[in-house]
Amino acid sequence: MKPTYKEKYPHLFEPMYVGKNKVRFNNRACMAPIGSIATGGGEMSEGRISQNGIDQCMNYIRGGFSTVALPMEVPIDGGHEHMFNLNPKTCNQMQFHLLQRSVHAYRGLTFAELLHCGPFVNLPDYPRLGADTYVTNGYPVKAATLEDMKGICDFFAQYALWAKIARFDGLMIHMAHGWLFNQFLSPLTNHRTDEFGGSVENRCRFPMMVLKAIRDAVGDDLLIELRLNGNDEVEGGILPEDAAQQVLILQEYADMIHITCGHRVDALSRPKQHPSNFFPMAHNAYASEIVKNTPGVHIPIGVVGAIYTPEVAEEVLAKGQADYVLMARSAMADPEIIKKAKEGREDDIRPCLRCNYCMDHGRREALTTELHLLSHPSYDRHCATNPLAFQSLSKRDFPPAERVKRIAVVGGGVAGMEAALAAAERGHEVIIYEKTDKLGGQALLSDVMWFKKEMKLFHEYLERQVRKRQNIIVNLNTECTPEIIDDLDPDAVIVAVGAEQIVPNIPGVEKAVMSFDVFGHEEENVKGKKVAIIGGGDIGVELGIYLNELGHECTIVEMGHYIAPKAQLTERISYLEWLEQEKVQTMVDTKCVEITDKGAVIEDADGNQKLLEADTVIIAVGTKSLAEERDKFIDTAFDVINVGDCVKASSIVHAVHTGFDAGWTL
Repeated sequence: MKPTYKEKYPHLFEPMYVGKNKVRFNNRACMAPIGSIATGGGEMSEGRISQNGIDQCMNYIRGGFSTVALPMEVPIDGGHEHMFNLNPKTCNQMQFHLLQRSVHAYRGLTFAELLHCGPFVNLPDYPRLGADTYVTNGYPVKAATLEDMKGICDFFAQYALWAKIARFDGLMIHMAHGWLFNQFLSPLTNHRTDEFGGSVENRCRFPMMVLKAIRDAVGDDLLIELRLNGNDEVEGGILPEDAAQQVLILQEYADMIHITCGHRVDALSRPKQHPSNFFPMAHNAYASEIVKNTPGVHIPIGVVGAIYTPEVAEEVLAKGQADYVLMARSAMADPEIIKKAKEGREDDIRPCLRCNYCMDHGRREALTTELHLLSHPSYDRHCATNPLAFQSLSKRDFPPAERVKRIAVVGGGVAGMEAALAAAERGHEVIIYEKTDKLGGQALLSDVMWFKKEMKLFHEYLERQVRKRQNIIVNLNTECTPEIIDDLDPDAVIVAVGAEQIVPNIPGVEKAVMSFDVFGHEEENVKGKKVAIIGGGDIGVELGIYLNELGHECTIVEMGHYIAPKAQLTERISYLEWLEQEKVQTMVDTKCVEITDKGAVIEDADGNQKLLEADTVIIAVGTKSLAEERDKFIDTAFDVINVGDCVKASSIVHAVHTGFDAGWTL
C-alpha cells in the first residue's frame, strides 16, 4: 500500500539522521522534555523509573514520536522533587534497560535530560549558583567560581557516563529558562568582567567546558542535544541573533539544538515559555528560523512551543523554520497525535486547551496581586482534556464490560459527552438527552472569543466522537425527566445537568445582564460604551478583555483581593497582562451594593460608596449546581452517578474527569 501520509506530511514523516554515527530518527516529531509530569509519577524512590513510568513513556513512542526525554537534575532533586536519577549505586539500572528495550522495539530513542537549577537549587549544604551574585526570592545567589565550574563539569561527565550505562541514546542538556547555563549565556544575568562574561564567546565558555567534559566522557556513543533560548522574552536578554551566534560556538560539541524561550527571572515570560491561548501557534519558529539559516550552522535545529497540530508541525518544517519539532502539551492531550496523523485520522486527535493545568499542576490559588506571583502547588497533575494522562495502569487498562448495559446520560455538555464516550468505549449502549438544540453546554459560550478557540475545537471534537459511535443515541431538544427514565428503564443514569448562574442579592439586579446572556449576543444585550462587570473571576476577566476589544470600556469589580484568583498560574499571568494591554479597569476589595439606571453603586473596603457610571452592568459572580434538577433523578436506576458542574460548579478539568470516570467504571 502506498503511504499516503507522505503526500500530506512530506516533511514531518521524513527520517532524520543525526551525529557522526548517523543515528536514525523515525520522523521529525520528538516528545519535548516536560519534567517529571512526563511520566505521571513514574519515578520511584531514589529516582528509579517504575513500570507505570515506562508505560507512560511508551504511550508517546507507540503514538508515533521518535523520542522521549526523562528529566534528571544535577545534583539530584536540586530544585524539583521526584526527578529521575542515574546513579547505579542507588538507582535500579535494570528498570532503565527495560525502558530502552521497549522504546527500541518501536525504533524509538531515549534521551536523559540533564539540568542544573543554578540559582533555584534547593538543597542543604549546596550553594545557589549563578553567573553573578544577587538575591532571588529572598535567597542569596553566589557567582560561580572556576572551582565551582570544574566541579559541575565533573558532575555532568559522571551523569553522562551513568546515562551510557543505562543505555540512553542521547543527552539533552538544558541551557534555557533561567537555569544555570542560561544564567551564563544571557546578558540579562551575566555581567561578569572576567573570561566568562562580556562577549558571546566568553558567555559560552562555561557551557562549552561542560559540553567538552561530557564529550570526553562518552565520545560519540551518545547524541548531545541542547535546549537553548532563542529569546529570553525579557528586555536585555537573549535575542534570536544572539542565540544564532551561540549555536555557532556550541555546535562544536552538540549534535542538535532546539529553540525555546522564557526566563525565570520574570514570570511575565512564563505564558510564552508555555504558550497560553493568547499566543500564536509555533510562536518560537521565527527564532529557530533565524538560527537555522545563519551561515555556518550545520547541525539540525529544532523548535518547541505551541506546535499544536500535525499541520502546524508540517508547516514549520516545510517553511524551513526548523529541521525537527518538539511537542509537549499536545502530546499529553493525545499521545497518539503523530500516529493518527500518519493514519489520516486527524479528526480523532484530542485537542489541547493550552490551559497549562498539566504544567502548573493545579496551582490555582493566587497569593499576590503582582504579576510575578507564586501559588500553592497541589501536585494534582491532570490534563484538562485527556482523562487518562498521568494515570496508573489500574485506571487506564479497564477490561471490556462483562455485560452490555443501557445507560442514560442527562445533559450533553462536556461532562455528559465524556461520560457517554467512556461508557460506549466499554461496550455499553448510551442515550444522551440534551434539552437544547446543540451539544456542548457551557463550552459553547467560548465560541465567540478568539483566545478561547481551543475550547471550541475541544467541544467539536467531543461531538464528532459522539456522532461516530453507533452505540450512542443523541436526543436533542429533549428535556429529560424521571418519567422518561422510568419508561426507558436503564441500568444506569449519569446526571450531567450542569450549573446555573448565581444571581446575587443586590438591589436593582434585575436591571443588569447576566454574563451567559452576553456571549454571542453582544449587540443585543450590551448597550452603550461604558460597561461594569460585577465579578472578577475567569468569566468576568474574559468578558472584560473581549468587550474592550469590541470597543467598550469595561471596569471589573471584584469583592475579593485578587483578580482571577482560581485561574491556573500561567493563565492568570496572561489574564493580568491582557487586562492591562486592553486597558480594562479593575477594582478589588470592592463590592456592588446597588444597580441603578446610571450604573453600579460600589463600596470599597473602608465603606466608602460611589457611583460607577455604566451603560450596561453585567453580573459574572459565578455559578452554582443545578441541585434541584439533579436530585430529581435520585433512585431512578440501579446506578445513578452525578458528574460535572451539577456535583460542584468547577472547572473543565472536573467536568472531563468526573464524566469519564463515571462512564469508564460502569
